Amino acid sequence: MPDHPTPSAPATAVVAGLCAHGLAVVRSLGRAGVPVVALEARRELPGYRTRVAKVIHTPDINGIGLIDALQTLRNQLPATPEPVLFLTNDNMVRVVARHWEDIDGLYRLSWGHCRDSILSLLDKASLEAHCRENDLPYPRTWTFHSQDNPHHVSLNNLEAQGLTFPLIVKPTQPLSGFKVRLVRSRNELVELVNSYPNALPFLLQHWIQGGDRRILFVALYLDQGRILARFTGRKLASQPPAMGQTTVAESYQHERMEALAEEFFKPLRLSGPVSLEAKLDDHGNPWIIEPTLGRTDYWLDCCTANGVNLPWVEYQSQCGLPGTTPRQTAGTIWFDTESSPASYLRLRWLGGETATARWNARFAYWDRRDPAPSVWAMWRFLKWFISRAWAKAIQVIRRGRPLRAQP
Repeated sequence: MPDHPTPSAPATAVVAGLCAHGLAVVRSLGRAGVPVVALEARRELPGYRTRVAKVIHTPDINGIGLIDALQTLRNQLPATPEPVLFLTNDNMVRVVARHWEDIDGLYRLSWGHCRDSILSLLDKASLEAHCRENDLPYPRTWTFHSQDNPHHVSLNNLEAQGLTFPLIVKPTQPLSGFKVRLVRSRNELVELVNSYPNALPFLLQHWIQGGDRRILFVALYLDQGRILARFTGRKLASQPPAMGQTTVAESYQHERMEALAEEFFKPLRLSGPVSLEAKLDDHGNPWIIEPTLGRTDYWLDCCTANGVNLPWVEYQSQCGLPGTTPRQTAGTIWFDTESSPASYLRLRWLGGETATARWNARFAYWDRRDPAPSVWAMWRFLKWFISRAWAKAIQVIRRGRPLRAQP
């Protein structure tokens, strides 16, 4: 049975991407009884096996081919009502924002009318300007351009910007080979530039000390700046630690973080799904890391598992359906066991501070109503594990060291 009632002739939801995040979007909509079509290029992904959506292989979902695919798909869907479009990464957001005129009128897009603002804020330089103009806490930042020579980066230049090592380094463009790195010296910066010359320019940013549990996030669904739904959470683990993609997250109320998110988005009057991540300093003050715009974030299923089904709220809003403000709950911790297979066992056995002493687990792929993605993910992990073990055994043998018999 669906979790919520839906109209007799519901609009189709079209989801681009079936990574763990895309699968969470599909399942969140499916639980509400929404018919879903999903586009994906990589057949090897566990999410490709979902039975919650009709999956269509699409060779290009991160470039202009996505627009072509959406135009072709529209001819295969009912003429009315217009389907609702959901995207799952920044490249998709950029492509659709830049080419929205080609599919406007074919799909409903919650942020179509404010796409220029979305595009602007995806530029990290614009993000810094927005924070400075609105007196928001954003770490000191310096842009390192491709014409700069890292061998001649003067400590005086860095100090003039209020920056000293260690520094966080971020590419200004998404999917640039790495998301974020921590460099502790000029030599490490030189090595990073030499390793990723095509990812320049970089942002060099002041490093806020502390681990994953200091990183908070607020997810919102907005309608012309009005908040229709919100969820506040905390990272418990990420990869790499304290800098990378979330691998464990929980529901976590934090008034100062919620107030910061409202301050950040209020002047923009945006619509659609947005979120903000920030890190607490030693005094408990949140410092902005980055926003997510035009889509939900990778930890979406943490929100759904704790009472806030953001894709369903977006679908209701776009279809003009009546809805109530979802109430955030707590007690379910979300684990991305694909990126961090031992994350559940580590938290369960070794313990660690959590918002609730007793908690249930929610896994990125497992769902008893949709088991195939989980089975496929376990099979992929098993193949990877055997391959690694075999490679290690061959390496040991070639070095002339006998393998130790296991007790």
